[in-house]
Amino acid sequence: MDFKVLSKYPENAELVVWEEFLAHASYTTHYTTPNFFTDPYIRGDRFSVLAMDGEKVMAVLTGVDNGKRIVSGMPVRPQAIFRKDSDRLQALEALKNGLLEKGGESLELVDLHTWEQVDGIESLGFRARECVDADSIIMLDLSLGADAIFKGFSQTRRNEIRKELKKGLIEIRELETDEQIRELYEIHKDWNTRKGNPADPFEDYERAMKQRDNRAVFIAVHEGKIVAGSYFRFCPGGVVEYAANNSLPEFQHLRPNDLIGWHAIQWACAGNFTHFSTGGSHLFLRRFGGEVFSAWHYRLDRTFLRRHEVKESLKQLAVRTYLALPDGARNRIKQALGKA
Repeated sequence: MDFKVLSKYPENAELVVWEEFLAHASYTTHYTTPNFFTDPYIRGDRFSVLAMDGEKVMAVLTGVDNGKRIVSGMPVRPQAIFRKDSDRLQALEALKNGLLEKGGESLELVDLHTWEQVDGIESLGFRARECVDADSIIMLDLSLGADAIFKGFSQTRRNEIRKELKKGLIEIRELETDEQIRELYEIHKDWNTRKGNPADPFEDYERAMKQRDNRAVFIAVHEGKIVAGSYFRFCPGGVVEYAANNSLPEFQHLRPNDLIGWHAIQWACAGNFTHFSTGGSHLFLRRFGGEVFSAWHYRLDRTFLRRHEVKESLKQLAVRTYLALPDGARNRIKQALGKA
């Protein structure tokens, strides 16, 4: 297989073959479409690599190049996908060759993530790691239908949703107007202030909210006031990804986020998407049922003696050693670090 490296939104023939590929690939998401190049939240030197078998695309990878390191996706958001009938190892070898061309001589480290395992990838020089535990996600199979998915919710989640639907104090709507965008942005700023995070610049936020061909935003309204909003990315006919939520704490007793989640799942089922990724696996998300899903992380360390891998291994060893200590020893370590 050959490859093509793109540094901007594709045009003409490249756009046609990329879009044809998406109709025959597994786990297609917003960040594996050409719209990756128009997303306001991507920072840095963005690019894509197409693995080509003649004129047919067999795999796509999108990522960011910072000069010495290339990153493609995250454990909860892979950005490398394959045609369903492809030889994944051959396709990934073509992607690797494209990455090496893009990174050049200065490239030290490649971190890429896939939804599907690639057997034999060690032969290409990559170290493989399954993304488990905190790096796993809850995945819903939308082919089951909304009713069956609802039955898979935890009993607590089902009871809370039924209770709030009966009370009728929250209305779920799709974000539509400029006024709603500005109102939700104020909640976005308040939420980030409470979490100690910087808010997105309004220009980027507004631009993202208006990208309706690859994003859906649902808001919870109580007595005419927006009290919560959740953001979803998607690829038509592919995966819907829960991206983020902003909400006001004083209205949490009305369960607006539970209601938005249920509404979004119903919307995704009706929209003929294949899967719904919750983007994480913490308790709130686990109560939506589904299956625990683990993506794959592949790392290519090109440094002498693979110093990045050695550093990462030592870090993991330190974490495992710390977690194995008795509670008293861990508390003393925390106290000592707090005084440092």
